[in-house]
Amino acid sequence: MTASSVPLIRPVRPEDFNAVFELARRAGGGMTNLPADEPALRTRVDFACESFAANAVEPGPEVYMTVLEVGGRILGTSAVFSSIGLDNGFVNYKVNWTFHASRQVNKRIKRRLLVLTHDFTGAAEVGSLFLSPDARGGGYGKFLARTRYLFIAQRPDIIADPVCAELRGWRAPGGAQPFWEALGRRFFEMEFEEADVHNAANGNQFIAELMPRYPIYVSLLPEDARACIGRPHDGAAPAYNMLMAEGFRFNDYIDIFDGGPLVDAKQNEIRTIRESMTAPVAGVIDDVDAAAGRKADAIVATGAVADFRAVRTSVVFGGDAGPDAGDRGPAEGVVIGRDAADRLGVEPGAPVRWVLW
Repeated sequence: MTASSVPLIRPVRPEDFNAVFELARRAGGGMTNLPADEPALRTRVDFACESFAANAVEPGPEVYMTVLEVGGRILGTSAVFSSIGLDNGFVNYKVNWTFHASRQVNKRIKRRLLVLTHDFTGAAEVGSLFLSPDARGGGYGKFLARTRYLFIAQRPDIIADPVCAELRGWRAPGGAQPFWEALGRRFFEMEFEEADVHNAANGNQFIAELMPRYPIYVSLLPEDARACIGRPHDGAAPAYNMLMAEGFRFNDYIDIFDGGPLVDAKQNEIRTIRESMTAPVAGVIDDVDAAAGRKADAIVATGAVADFRAVRTSVVFGGDAGPDAGDRGPAEGVVIGRDAADRLGVEPGAPVRWVLW
């Protein structure tokens, strides 16, 4: 394997736009943070590039989009949104309950309500996770997802807490969206794709302006729309499962458009952040697989913000790759291969953050 063929996750660059647009097109819509609309996406990529150069010192409007580069091709995207909804608020439905009782007819009825909230305004968000269908099955989606948390761990002071994630809501095999048809269309009077692109390009102020301000009884919605509440898109189910494995939880918040679930976690509850360690590069060798010592598959990251880089690679624990390397703890450092070191731009002694795969 050559250095250029080692899968790398790095900040997006302006010259990546065409490749990122192709990924957005293949995502098939419904991903507000990765719109398949060229002007809207170009604005987002340009802003991400500006965010990396902004030298932020606290959570703000910055969007840190990263890309997966394999063999010179851009095969995936993900992003960390430093603090969302600062201009117009971040709107979701909270699924609440109400209770009705009548002694006269001896009935007690518990009903679900959809209530507009701004509970996650000012929170951080992880999103824009999409992997090219050409690259699926190799663990790249998990690599993209977990690397976001290492990015946060490198500079937690510029990322708000808690961290949330919105998942695309369920669609029928033919593309129909029962939740949107039953609710959103009645108030926005536009197609889902039009509303989604407008949200991506201009923010969600129009949601607060056009949606009803009063709670909506779930029982008034058609059965197929009710079934969508909190249900992720079939294509988003793996991402949902990865979020759950990281410690995120679904607390009855859903997307305003398609009913997809919103999940959240505190930074210190996210498994990859909790389990990650910092250590120096103890050595760089040509063939990690042939080295003696205790080996493991890991994600290794270096740098912060604009200098952030991450690879998935084999590591050897210990201060060298000698026969007793595995007898020392990870604090002594990790030995990595030359190709991985070249991709990260590190030499022996450089600090890295790593977590077991």
